[in-house]
Amino acid sequence: MLRLCPSAARPRRLPTLFLWALAALFATAAHAQVVRPSESVYVLLRGAVAGYYGDLDDSQASSSFEQLGDGFKNPGFGVGGEVGYLFDENLSLGLAFWYQDIPALNDGVPFAGVVNTQGGEAYQLQALFRYLPFAEARLSPFVELGAALVAGQGTENERNNGTADEDVFGYGPVLGVGLDFAVTPQFSLFLAAQSTVVFPDVALDGGDRGAFAPAPLGRDDADFDVLANLGGGLRFALRPPGESVEIEGLECPAGLDTGETGTFTVYTNADATAPVSTSWRFGDGTTGAGATVRNAYSAPGTYTVTATVTNGAGTDAESCLVTVVAPAVMPALTGCSAAPSTADVGESVSVSATATGADAITVYFGDGTTASSLPARHVYEVAGRYTVRITAENEFGSDSCTIPVTVAAPVDAFCAGLTELNPAFFGYGSSTLSADARARLDENIEGLRRCPDICVTINGYSDGSEPGDAQRISMARAEAVRAYYVGQGLDASRFTAAGRGVAPGANSKEDPGPGDARARRADSIPSACR
Repeated sequence: MLRLCPSAARPRRLPTLFLWALAALFATAAHAQVVRPSESVYVLLRGAVAGYYGDLDDSQASSSFEQLGDGFKNPGFGVGGEVGYLFDENLSLGLAFWYQDIPALNDGVPFAGVVNTQGGEAYQLQALFRYLPFAEARLSPFVELGAALVAGQGTENERNNGTADEDVFGYGPVLGVGLDFAVTPQFSLFLAAQSTVVFPDVALDGGDRGAFAPAPLGRDDADFDVLANLGGGLRFALRPPGESVEIEGLECPAGLDTGETGTFTVYTNADATAPVSTSWRFGDGTTGAGATVRNAYSAPGTYTVTATVTNGAGTDAESCLVTVVAPAVMPALTGCSAAPSTADVGESVSVSATATGADAITVYFGDGTTASSLPARHVYEVAGRYTVRITAENEFGSDSCTIPVTVAAPVDAFCAGLTELNPAFFGYGSSTLSADARARLDENIEGLRRCPDICVTINGYSDGSEPGDAQRISMARAEAVRAYYVGQGLDASRFTAAGRGVAPGANSKEDPGPGDARARRADSIPSACR
């Protein structure tokens, strides 16, 4: 049975002090932003001034509505502990234990002539849900809601009156309110007011007039008592809250060409709680994921690129601008050619190429003349070897290619008909030029001087019967002829000497002398110089 009687001044002081403490805590806490722990086991210790509202009967009672004293008129104390789990920053579930020493539990009358000598003790085992609506703030109110199993004085009184042989336990709902102040992300202090409604009331104080008191007292109107606690404590979470992720740097290419792939990288704080996810918006409708990504733009423009990083403790985003322009196209030349590449003096030479991306074309013919378009035609008036160079240019650069062109003097009929030169014959086993061999070579030299564009391949031979190596002696004969030509003032580059070994068709039986004299020779084979 519950009836409050706030007539005394002293019981009002505790609630008043409590309100002043709450106001001071609000003033100092403000709204500092913190992250509270989640998904963590916690431990909680609390102490309180304990009050009791119930059957405070006295010896002068005359009815079942005996006046109840104010719950804190004769207060006691309570200490308790709690172990629980934080589902997130707002909601937790705990298993709590209270020990309370409340003198008012012994203020009842003796029953059946037996005086209650039990101490004013009560025990509670509570299951509590606790909710903080403003967990992101350093100071947040909270509410507690749960159920309790209570052990008090009922067993002793019932036994004294012969009505029970076993302990009597109470049960009932628990409701509390308070303020939580986060000193650190893991450690907080709190002030709280909590009440437990205990059914049946005899379990707590052993007093139930309908059960123990004889007539004419009659029966109690309320079958419950109330325990109240006003105090505070501390809570510690075993796991610290997650460290929110923050962007510390963002790397983006300042400029790209259309079609060019750029690399984008975001850097976050190393102590951010994993896992950290990263998403990108490139401003052209495409997206990406990961700390480092690549993207190419298909059209010129200025794009806003945004990186967003997220973990269980928070989100951060940062943007950069990327300017995309049409690519710089360098000029290119392909298929450079000259036709004919070997021409006579006075013959037209056509120079051509395929040019892409060029704003200007220049053709240098190598004789001091130029042209500014392709294809280009040119006539050389002086024989020689020329290098034709084509250059293509635009605002981004240039490209060039070269073509060799040989221009020959007008053809001499004699030189055109010079298809055969005299061979030089050697003695048996010898590579020394005889007088006859030199005379033959002198006739050749006369024609070669007249025809500077004729080159000569000198092939040396052996008859196969000579002592020594046929290859060696054939090479020596070819070198002897070449040395004679060069010694007479002809350009050495016009001559090539080669030892051919035994001459094809050599037959010593057809020559009365040793070997075959016709095979011991060096042939001079004329051809146009290249």
